Formats: sequence, structure tokens, C-alpha cells
Amino acid sequence: MNKRILHTLAAAVLLLTGCHDSKRDAIGQTEVLIETSEGDIVVRLYDDTPLHRDNFIKNVEAGIYDGILFNRIVPDMVIQAGDTSLRIQEDRSPSLTGGVGGGSEGTLIPAEILYPRHFHKQGALAAAREPDSINPGRASSALQWYIVTGKKQTSAELAELQALLYEGKVAARFEALQRAHAEELATLKATDHAAHQELLNSLQVQAEEELAKNPPAPFTDVQKQTYARLGGAPHLDGEYTVFGEVVEGMPIALRIGRTPVDAKEHPRRPVHIKRISIK
Repeated sequence: MNKRILHTLAAAVLLLTGCHDSKRDAIGQTEVLIETSEGDIVVRLYDDTPLHRDNFIKNVEAGIYDGILFNRIVPDMVIQAGDTSLRIQEDRSPSLTGGVGGGSEGTLIPAEILYPRHFHKQGALAAAREPDSINPGRASSALQWYIVTGKKQTSAELAELQALLYEGKVAARFEALQRAHAEELATLKATDHAAHQELLNSLQVQAEEELAKNPPAPFTDVQKQTYARLGGAPHLDGEYTVFGEVVEGMPIALRIGRTPVDAKEHPRRPVHIKRISIK
């Protein structure tokens, strides 16, 4: 092999290394080790969601998550933790300890939803939150978080989901308009059935027109390729703050995701976090 070929290969290696480093810089350098009863998971926190990054680091350094249970598992979707009132006891049985709360109350973190840059691919780390009806700003819980374990999605499935998401947003807007006209609707329902139905029809048309002007963004090519190759939870995209991703131990997260659950999505056997630390 002559020197020219060697130099060309060396330049190619440097180029590939540079691309890898640029990717690492884009998603941040802070790595967090999550030691669970099933094995270890390492996540890397994004630097472009600094409020969520710093809040998570603060909680980790305070030891808030050490010994807590995974409180919610949705098969083929997410594993969720952060309810600090649920801890493992010495006999490894679950216990309500009356800790600092489940994260649905108290301090909230302003939304940092950077969609579609960050989306719900398998391994995404995101913050839980209350629904839009009581949390229109989509502020995140300061405590609860989840890791996406979702299954693969074909292009046809994503297209069907896109249509369902659109219909769901129209329905949600229609409900919001009904709440805004609740007093008028109640009066008409008691006095003029025809006028009541006419107002409902008008609100439905308004909801459809508003969504037609600002429809949900279509899935990008990167999303389509990633959901087909890795899987994820695309129906959550743009709704929650994604602030990191799993870089090691995804099989452990998937194993936790296969834990049997009850009707309320609570694990039937305790799966807990031993310790979380900054690497």
C-alpha cells in the first residue's frame, strides 16, 4: 500500500472521528449511571435542554432517586420513575414512605420541547408532566422521568398515527371550546335544543378550521428511519420535553419494560433503582 493511499485512509479516519465528536458535542457530555435491580443503564443529558439537565443533575446529586421503585411501566412504550414516595425496603418489598412527593405537585420545570430535533425514539429520556387540560404550558415534573422502550413503526403505521393525532387534536380543541362556552351551552341546552346543537356544530367547525391552519408537523425522514430501525413512541412527539438518551444498557431498560403490570400500569413485582450517579 503506497503512502498516498495511507494518507487518504488516515484522513478518512480523522473525518469519521470528527463527525463522532461533533455528534457527542451536540447531545452533551454529562453521563449519568442508573443502577437498577435489573442492571445498569447509562444516559447522556442534552446540553440544549439546560433547565431539565441541571434539575436532573441536582436531584441525582441529592440522592433523591436512590432506592425508589419504577412506578409505571407501559408495555412497548415507556418505563417511568421519580415517585419518591415509593421506595424499596430492606426485605425488598415495596413501601410507601411518605417522601417528598410524586413529582406531580410543587416545583415545575418550564417546557424545553425541541421537536423535531429531539423525539421519542427508543432510548429517549424525557420528563413526565400533567395533561394539557391542567397544564397548557406543558411544564415538566421536577421529579418524574421516563425512558422510551417503544416498538418499531412502519411508514404505514406512522401515516395512520399522523391521521389519528390530527383527529385527537381537533377533539381536544373542540372540548376546550366547549369549556369556554360552558355557561352558554348549559343555558341553551335547558331552553333551546336547536340553538344548543347549532352552537356545538359551530364550535366543531371552529376547532377543525383552527387545526387546519396549524396542523401537526409530519414525521421527518430521520424520524421515519429511526422509528423503523429502532422503534419508539411517536405519539408522544412534541408533547413532552426530551432531555437525554440512553447510550449504554438499553437491553436492561427493555427488560424492565417487560415486567408484568396490573390494570393501572403498576409493576406486579418491585423493580427499583439502587443508585443514580454522575459518571
